[in-house]
Amino acid sequence: MNKLKLSFMIGVGMLLAVVLAGCGGSTSSGSTAGQSTVSKDTVYEFYDKVQFDQTKEQVDAELGITPTESSQMKNSFTYVNEDTSFGVSVLFGENGLATSKTLFYSMTEDLAFLTPKAVTKEQAESIPEGATYDEVKNILGGDGTETSATQIPFEDNKVSYIRVWVNQDGTMLQAVFLTDGTTNNIMFFD
Repeated sequence: MNKLKLSFMIGVGMLLAVVLAGCGGSTSSGSTAGQSTVSKDTVYEFYDKVQFDQTKEQVDAELGITPTESSQMKNSFTYVNEDTSFGVSVLFGENGLATSKTLFYSMTEDLAFLTPKAVTKEQAESIPEGATYDEVKNILGGDGTETSATQIPFEDNKVSYIRVWVNQDGTMLQAVFLTDGTTNNIMFFD
């Protein structure tokens, strides 16, 4: 496995996640934070319906809405449930099939209720490179929220994931998990 190439692809995936989701602590008035009707099912309603190797037409039919096409990235479309403000951004490969999906949300804080306990910069710094998801969960005290999944073509389309642990104040820890299930990049955002 070419670590440099894989790191580059993970970096592209992370950039894709930020560009598509537009979720860098936005102060959008469409926030759902604090609403009692928001649940994990609400957050993942569209994200979970998108499967790799679906065509755009299949995704359109599955989600039942017209997406917004990205002006920044070719073959990228965002589907948002107007009732909840959650959705998914999907990147379609040159073959027309879904190859990456990123959770769409208005504000980082909107995901805080999914994190069981607050996380710190010190915890982020204590996570060793190459830690497994279970090891990271043990350090942080609970599950992370999957915000992106990307097929890596030179890894036989195995999937790399990004997970976040979000605090009530919007600070968060982000972990990138490679196709072998180990961490490659841990970042804490103030």
